[in-house]
Amino acid sequence: MTTTDLDADAVLSALDAEKDAVHLVVVDSVDSTNERLLKLAGGGAASGYCLVSLNQTAGRGRQGSRWLSDSTGSLTFSLLWRFSHRTTHQLSGLPLAVSIALVRALDQAGVDGLALKWPNDLQRHGRKIAGILVELAEGTAQGATAVIGIGLNVKLDEPLADSLPNPAFDLRDELGHTPRRNEVLAAVLRHLLPVLRQFDAEGFAPFQEEWLSRSAHRERTIRLTLPNNRVEIGLCAGLTADGALLLKQGERITPFLAGDVSLRLN
Repeated sequence: MTTTDLDADAVLSALDAEKDAVHLVVVDSVDSTNERLLKLAGGGAASGYCLVSLNQTAGRGRQGSRWLSDSTGSLTFSLLWRFSHRTTHQLSGLPLAVSIALVRALDQAGVDGLALKWPNDLQRHGRKIAGILVELAEGTAQGATAVIGIGLNVKLDEPLADSLPNPAFDLRDELGHTPRRNEVLAAVLRHLLPVLRQFDAEGFAPFQEEWLSRSAHRERTIRLTLPNNRVEIGLCAGLTADGALLLKQGERITPFLAGDVSLRLN
């Protein structure tokens, strides 16, 4: 390894009872951890395969955007998970459930100022620190298979910050101390695995109110840009039990399963 704060053995040791549920691989560089795991899933890789890369040459975000990272301050990884009780049509709320695991882990680590932005972003003091990309792989006859990609800014250096399209933040505290990525990854996995098991058994509904309590835009007027670039403006009126955003426009409330939310109305 070229760094000392991102090591598979150290992470597994910190997972305690969960270490047998994860097959953890750390590599120096890959095109995209999601893309690589999608291929491994097609070849029969087991649930719990987690691929971490110091560098991604073609990291992906939602709707074809590019995820930018660096080798020393970013934590970019993907987790393959096979669901026994969820079909592909029942995974719409999965990115939101994953974001609950992220915020729980960072809360426990003492990170302040956290909020969730629908459907897949984690913010700190109003600026993005993490994104989630869930992609579906070929499943089994019994259930769905997903690759869950997470990109997290642990320490955001100026060159990377300057290249990002939107304001971003990281995990450093007010004194500039940076948590070790081994510890961050272990904390995320410790919270993520039980969330995925509960999601498999019960869907998104058990996480609905917790997500709303951490929302950056609950009961606020938002601008929602849909995948076809149509714009809808209305009041964020909550979520459905499957994770759809409820937008109130006059007396009408409409659910949306995809789109980009902004508090800037023009």
